[in-house]
This record gives sequence, C-alpha cells and structure tokens, in this order.
Amino acid sequence: MVIARTQNVGKLSSELAISAGITGPMLRACGVNYDVRKVDRYGFYPRFKFRIPLGEHGDTYDRLMMRVLELRESVEILKQAFEQVPVGPIINPKVKIRAFRPPIGEAYGRIEAPKGELGFYLISDGGPNPYRYRVRPPSFINLTVLEDLCLGHTVADVMVILGSIDIVMGEVDR
Repeated sequence: MVIARTQNVGKLSSELAISAGITGPMLRACGVNYDVRKVDRYGFYPRFKFRIPLGEHGDTYDRLMMRVLELRESVEILKQAFEQVPVGPIINPKVKIRAFRPPIGEAYGRIEAPKGELGFYLISDGGPNPYRYRVRPPSFINLTVLEDLCLGHTVADVMVILGSIDIVMGEVDR
C-alpha cells in the first residue's frame, strides 16, 4: 500500500531540484550525487567510510527511502566514530574557552544537515558579535518547490508530498 501510494507522486526532476537550490535527501532522491560531507570533506567525515544513497525517480517514495537509507549510513558512521574515541577525558580541564572574535570580513560556512545544506553567512566588524548574519535553512529552500510537486495531484496526494519534503516549520518562518 505504501509503495502504491508514494511511487510516481510528487516527482521532482533533477533539473528543477538543482535550479531551485535543493540539497540533501530531496536532491539525492532525484539521483544527484551531492553531499556536503563528501564535497567539502569537513570535520571528521574524511575518516569514515560511508556511501551516499541515491534515488532514481525523485518521487515521494524515493524521498522516503533516502531518509531510511541515510539513517542506516548514520548508524555506520557512529559505529566507526565510537571505535576511534580515545580512552580518557574528552575535554582537557585546563583549556579555557575564550571569546571568539572572527576577523573583519565576510564568510560562509555550511554543513550537511538532515534536511540538506545548512549554511551560515556572516559579516564581521572584528567585534565579539557578528555585524550581520543570515542562515540558509534547508527546509525553507525545499518548500519552494511544493507547488511544482503538487500540480496535477489530488488533495490527498498533497499531504503525502508535503510529508515527503520533511520540513521543519521553525526553519521556514522567515
């Protein structure tokens, strides 16, 4: 029943996904092999072996399967990480955390969050607080294609499609 209810519903083409700036599981459900952890090789991710699951059709079924498969990959990453944790205290009690003052200028940083690319744009005047910053939330970006996904479908399909986008309302409140 789940397969019949989700296959070929709310199809997203890879071209539209790329054009709209979609990232994360929604983009990979369209068959696009893009993951910030592999592209930017940030943090500890280069130490771990993990695969990037890909869909073929970009429909609600593929988006659901991306999340299931990515959960499995996350468990494998955690297993590898636990094996690499050294014995002893994690934080050195002698280390003092000091006030962070980023250099003057602009910077953009991003990570692969569960819903897609989570980006932070910062302008610093050299003080302890940012002069200006913006957040690029993946749910806000992913929601922009909702109308395209729903065209030609029933109201009941809209609920399935919206669920497959897997938005966080706090992120779309812009």
